[in-house]
Amino acid sequence: MRGGGLAWRGSVVVVTGASRGIGRAVALRAAGRGAVVGLVARHRPELEDALASLGGVGAVAVADVADRAGLESALDALAAELGPVDILVNNAGIGAAGSVTQVPVEAFERLMAINYLGAVVATKHVLPGMLERRRGHVVNVSSVAGRFAAPGEAAYSASKFALVGFSQALALELHGTGVGVSVVAPGPVDTGGDPGGADYQRGWPRKVPLAAVVEAVMTAVERDRFEVVVPSWYRAVGVVQAAASGALRRVPPSVFGITPQEADVAEALAGAAALGGAGAGPDSTGTAVPDENVRYAVGETDNLRQPNGERDADPDRGGAR
Repeated sequence: MRGGGLAWRGSVVVVTGASRGIGRAVALRAAGRGAVVGLVARHRPELEDALASLGGVGAVAVADVADRAGLESALDALAAELGPVDILVNNAGIGAAGSVTQVPVEAFERLMAINYLGAVVATKHVLPGMLERRRGHVVNVSSVAGRFAAPGEAAYSASKFALVGFSQALALELHGTGVGVSVVAPGPVDTGGDPGGADYQRGWPRKVPLAAVVEAVMTAVERDRFEVVVPSWYRAVGVVQAAASGALRRVPPSVFGITPQEADVAEALAGAAALGGAGAGPDSTGTAVPDENVRYAVGETDNLRQPNGERDADPDRGGAR
């Protein structure tokens, strides 16, 4: 039995979506706690830069989490270099906003492939070793959107609801095995000017400090907590929506503060048309090849707008809305 949780010190930690935002910050904190950290993302230069910020201790592996073979290969490479994975932080994620009638099926598929199935693949790949050693912890970085939905976020919320449901079932299955499962569900995150930061302009609710999300991940593992909502009052919103879902469906969408514009929907359609498959992946040099012209519309609560005003469907930016 694990008792109170798993210590970061001395643990081998793998973080997906680790080149920027939440993932990079978690990796840095884990290294500061004495962990040996493996970083997974699509862009090698940014991964190398992130590793340098850790003092160069650890390893990197280039992979698109939507590419099952590539992700499994990356995890194998990290395990071969660092040792068996003790703590897995499934953080990679993207978003898309628009009404169900306007957002194409391809966009739904892409979000599920990255936000949900990427976490499933990574978890299933490292879980047998954790169970054999009776030691391990899986952290799934979800979102408050995985607890309550809003109009214009059907694709994103569905992928995060799926991740929460997977985590709940897995936690029940792993009872008494020595392997823990946690869900960290933040609101809109303030990444402090990071290129992957949210273009979030509403006055309320306030953005969540990046440090608070990182601390939630640390605490979830150390105290073996199943779910950490950041800030905690968001949990009450989910309870209200679950209890009054029949009444809430009569509330005008504008009340939720998420009203995608036509331009956003057009970007989502263009992005889906450009996907044509699993999306970007590393080339023969190990450098990710971008999905040219891939643009997902994102709501005000997503973390995908670039400094130049463009939006990039990049799973390296982190899992929170």
